[in-house]
Amino acid sequence: MEDKNLILSIKDLDISFRTSAGSVHAIRGVNIDVHKGETVAIVGESGSGKSVTMKASMGILDKNAVVNSGTITYNYTDIEGNKKSVNILEQNKKWIRQNINGRQIAMVFQDPMTSLDPTMTIGKQIMEGMMWHYKTPRELAYKKALELLTEVGIESPEARMKNYPHQLSGGMRQRVVIAIALACDPQLLICDEPTTALDVTIQARILELIKKLQRERGISVIYITHDLGVVAKVADYVNVMYAGKIIEKGTINEIFYDPRHPYTWGLLSAMPDLETDDDRLYSIPGSPPNLLHEPKGDAFAPRNRYALEIDDKAEPPMFKVTDTHYAATWLLDPRAPRVEMPKELKARLERMKKGAEKYGNDGK
Repeated sequence: MEDKNLILSIKDLDISFRTSAGSVHAIRGVNIDVHKGETVAIVGESGSGKSVTMKASMGILDKNAVVNSGTITYNYTDIEGNKKSVNILEQNKKWIRQNINGRQIAMVFQDPMTSLDPTMTIGKQIMEGMMWHYKTPRELAYKKALELLTEVGIESPEARMKNYPHQLSGGMRQRVVIAIALACDPQLLICDEPTTALDVTIQARILELIKKLQRERGISVIYITHDLGVVAKVADYVNVMYAGKIIEKGTINEIFYDPRHPYTWGLLSAMPDLETDDDRLYSIPGSPPNLLHEPKGDAFAPRNRYALEIDDKAEPPMFKVTDTHYAATWLLDPRAPRVEMPKELKARLERMKKGAEKYGNDGK
């Protein structure tokens, strides 16, 4: 049955990178679906494959990347109003640049200074995409750029149009990057750690801004982040990534209040908590595996204090917890010994749940 609201569907994506030291198997069978209007988060430590997966979706992988298998299907309506479905991995870079990048899928990167051209005024950079993709006349592009700056909360937009990136603060630069990303009315916005370089108060404002724009425009958003605090504020669905694989996925409430994978337990335990009696910060012991030498069995096993014997021999499949919740851990096998999440984490999640109910925001 065709899902009319499905915008992006990544199936069995498998990517390696050729390096001087050998082949690095960075993405190992990733599956992600994004529907219209949804916010999907991809969470994990640095190097888990979050950004590579999304770069593949935009057709901007590095030259040394090799796509071994999989499909990335993007469903959209073209300018003439025709419904189209394309496998992005089969298209050439020129076609993707003309039809997808900016126009259908736009990306907001971690550091706004690397996305902005230091030699061009802010106004020119916002207008550029409209004029290139839609042949928008300069006057109309200028007017729309002013509207976009107002929409992203920048005061005195006319004066800002003449500014260069170095004349703006970090928070304002990130707002400009969001304005550029929205200039061609994309259906999907990918935010790659959009608030990492900003201080906490500006961070909250940028997240609120993205949520507001999403509601008003009805677009889908994918967040790439290592920060579960960000995820709690914005996501509908969460995909937890480790060593190039998705090891747990579910709705925001399932991942936050009923996590099943020991790695997800570790990520949640590592979140700062003001209400705990413990003055130590938790961190997951060990470090992620080197994917030059692909691990046999479960990649998380060496760092997992609940690891079973089978974890060293065979990779766990995705076990179904509910219709929307899956986790790849042998602990969910009916034959496995019963293991509960750590007591401290259970107490913390109970506190979080009570807090969410108290403020009536249903976990968000």
